[in-house]
Amino acid sequence: MLSGNRRFGFEVKRTEAPRLTASMRSAYETRRLDRLDVVHAGAERFALAKGIRALPASQLAKTLRPLRG
Repeated sequence: MLSGNRRFGFEVKRTEAPRLTASMRSAYETRRLDRLDVVHAGAERFALAKGIRALPASQLAKTLRPLRG
């Protein structure tokens, strides 16, 4: 998803505690993303790596609201 000149990526996982995978790192690097959010079924937001974070599905709408153009 593009917002102005920033690039955001999203991956959805059914788990409550996602772990960093090689494909997440690859997507972040090869697509030159500013941030990759891994949307999950849990309740906590936490960092998986630089530029990659786990984001609860319940917080997705609030997180995307500032991206509206």
